[in-house]
Amino acid sequence: MKPSQPKQNAQVTPSMRSTEDYLAAAHGQGSLKALVDREINMRHYYKLVATGLSCLEVVLKRFKLQPQMEANVRLRYASVLYDETKNMREAEQTLSEGIKLCDRYRLLDFKYNMEYLLALVLYEGSPRASLKFLDGVIKTAEAYKHNAWVYGLRFLKVSLLLKLSSHQDVLSALTHIRSISGIAEQSGDKAILALASTVEALVHLRGSTSAESIEQAQRSLAMARSLQLDARVASIPQVVVLTNIVDLACSLQQCDPSQAVNKMQAMHASLESQSDLWHPDGTLLVPVHSQDSSKTPGGHGLVRRSSQGSLAVTFHWTPWEDIYALGFLLSSIATAHKNTSDGLKSEQMLKEGIRRLDGNNENVPVLKPISSITSRHIWRQNLKRYLQTHLVFALCTRTAWKAAQEGLQELQDTAASFPHDLELLDLLIQYLDGVIKQGIGDLDDALSVFQRPHFSVTSVTATTTQAHLELAILSTFNSILIIRDPSHPSHHLLPPLLSSLEPHLPHIKNSKPLTSAYNLILATSPNSSLPTIPKTKQYIHTALSAAKAIANNQLLCVALSLMSDKFFKGVVGGQSEKSARASETMARKAMDALWRSVGAGIVGDTMELAGRGEEAEKMRDLGREIARGLPEGVVQWEDAAREDVDMR
Repeated sequence: MKPSQPKQNAQVTPSMRSTEDYLAAAHGQGSLKALVDREINMRHYYKLVATGLSCLEVVLKRFKLQPQMEANVRLRYASVLYDETKNMREAEQTLSEGIKLCDRYRLLDFKYNMEYLLALVLYEGSPRASLKFLDGVIKTAEAYKHNAWVYGLRFLKVSLLLKLSSHQDVLSALTHIRSISGIAEQSGDKAILALASTVEALVHLRGSTSAESIEQAQRSLAMARSLQLDARVASIPQVVVLTNIVDLACSLQQCDPSQAVNKMQAMHASLESQSDLWHPDGTLLVPVHSQDSSKTPGGHGLVRRSSQGSLAVTFHWTPWEDIYALGFLLSSIATAHKNTSDGLKSEQMLKEGIRRLDGNNENVPVLKPISSITSRHIWRQNLKRYLQTHLVFALCTRTAWKAAQEGLQELQDTAASFPHDLELLDLLIQYLDGVIKQGIGDLDDALSVFQRPHFSVTSVTATTTQAHLELAILSTFNSILIIRDPSHPSHHLLPPLLSSLEPHLPHIKNSKPLTSAYNLILATSPNSSLPTIPKTKQYIHTALSAAKAIANNQLLCVALSLMSDKFFKGVVGGQSEKSARASETMARKAMDALWRSVGAGIVGDTMELAGRGEEAEKMRDLGREIARGLPEGVVQWEDAAREDVDMR
């Protein structure tokens, strides 16, 4: 005789509780720091997980459960398999059987949650099969007008498509986002529409940083901002903060320093004001207020129903502390142009971001599956590397070569101790290595870095990322500056290097920093076919205009020094001295020791011509004093170049 249903439930409930107790014990073994330091006993962790799974397995095999109870057990069993194991085949089988059960008894809420999880399980083995499966589920949800599920499932497909990263997949992701926006606008779901518009802006920036992509991103942001006065949107801190982050990213891509600073302040204000509303694990609930929401299945999982009966789509995002650290990275980039004139605040922001990432590990409990915590740790480590990378760039910009060498060594040690798959980060580290070698006068080794195959603009293909292309262009610039001296053994490579840049001129012209640097190179090229006096004036004028537009003090001091040398050398008059002093002042503002030394020499020469010998000697002494603090390799190179000029 079979036990009665109440008796079965009384037997099943303790097993379910035991499962949760075992999983809670596994997840509560320590902090993120303990995980990093390998203080968590992983064997004990997985033993607890396995015991929890066995409890669920016993329930499924030994009891004939009520349909709703069985669906609940199957969903939990499959989710633990997905989160904690690599047994995707059993997870898929459990979910497939559960979906059939839900169809038979019309358990729509459980069915959608199982289909959502099954899409993730399938993606592990066959991404395309997962996407095709999702298409069918979305079509069904749309047919029944279950809008909340349509939103959740389409957002899932967007995230999966963006993982694949191909151009076609990005276009497909945009199509799904626009479908979400269309349904949300028609149904009055303003919070969903604001989130979709912000994500669309992010995808536009992710796909390309061309002027067209930035314009499309800004149009999407305008829609999101127009909805922020709505109380339902304003109550979701993550949406407000994400909008400000993407808005700041647009200004950074446009190299608009004044706008970037204003948007940085708006981003920080939203981060500070919204911190209390942020769920500790980053979860956000986006409300759905469609007219048909009362007919939409929901209760737990992806779509939740409140006690008042309203629905919300659940998203798992980043905790506030991590986004705050990201804010320091973006803020440092926004203020990098005035780092040397503003008390090195940009560097201080980078250091604070690193400090927060290092210090918060002790306060991050492991309350989730180890896979989720590990993913978060990887994200934090990658963010730390980018903070370290930008810090080294900032040190190089103000010629703090010793500190830059130490920072690069620390960055290389971090990368070696914690493997990653970020190709861009590896390229940035290699490029920095070349920059530092060039900065300290080790030109042969620097050239060998810049001439590596992956830094060649001729190896660029249609699949090369924009960041990789720009590093290749910069490496070519660096190579030209090293071999431009006619006495250099590789000087014969100068014309081919200049020619190799020609196919990329449209990209260079769309970037003000690259435009300024490229025109400075053309203005100083010893190739007789390039610089006539009118053309040289044009090159320097273009370089100055671009450098002023982005407030780049380093490029400005180089351009002003070249202008003084090319057009005012040997000229007596107020304009020549004004030009010379401007170059020296700008070099001092940029904290660039090399160009300060050069600028002081130019001012001294100008004063000498004006008959002010005593003042001229003081300026030359200042230049010589600054030069004594330059790296030994740079001093030796300058002395050799000066001797070569004297011999000629």
